[in-house]
Amino acid sequence: MDAKAPWQLTGRGFILMYRLQNSFIRESCFLPEEWMKKKWSGMGYVMFVDYQKSPVGPYKELLVIPGKSRFDGSRRGTISKIYVDSADSMNNGRRNWGIPKELAEFSWTQEGRQHEIRIGGDNAWMEIVLEPGSFPFPVDTRLLPIRLHQELDNKIFRVSPHGKGTGHFTLIKGLDVNPEFFPDLDLVEPLVAIYVDPFRLTFPVPEIEPILGNQ
Repeated sequence: MDAKAPWQLTGRGFILMYRLQNSFIRESCFLPEEWMKKKWSGMGYVMFVDYQKSPVGPYKELLVIPGKSRFDGSRRGTISKIYVDSADSMNNGRRNWGIPKELAEFSWTQEGRQHEIRIGGDNAWMEIVLEPGSFPFPVDTRLLPIRLHQELDNKIFRVSPHGKGTGHFTLIKGLDVNPEFFPDLDLVEPLVAIYVDPFRLTFPVPEIEPILGNQ
């Protein structure tokens, strides 16, 4: 299925916010080799997302944005590792925005307030248990804008997704991750974890240009 930008999405998800050290970002966050020497700073994010409506149907997603660095004179984040459980999402994400999506099997179950997410099938390489609180508050990307720089297939993609929803502060009740597949979150503490349900998100048409040498 070919689903061109822009995309309108709705669903629910967990956002874990970090201030990651440069050493951790370089060693653990799957950066391209040419970005290893860049200085990274600012807020980093890990997101577990259950898209219930999208142009390619429902799908689940795990991603990391380790922080921001300077690209062509502006500071932007990048999605350095991302998994989805939909081939249509993977192919369109790569083609539309240069997001390096990979396929993985997801299990997301809920009992009461507690959510258990497993990724990787029978030999799961990520397991996390999260428990949102009951107090709701508004969430809006205008407060913490996300401006992405992605490079894929000899192209540069710049895009700023935006969205809003209802948030709940969240406790992490259990976590296990294999660092061969995703940054070792056992080694870092999030500043805060939030559950957003429901949310609405727009991924607009990106700016695209060819790569003309080292960035």
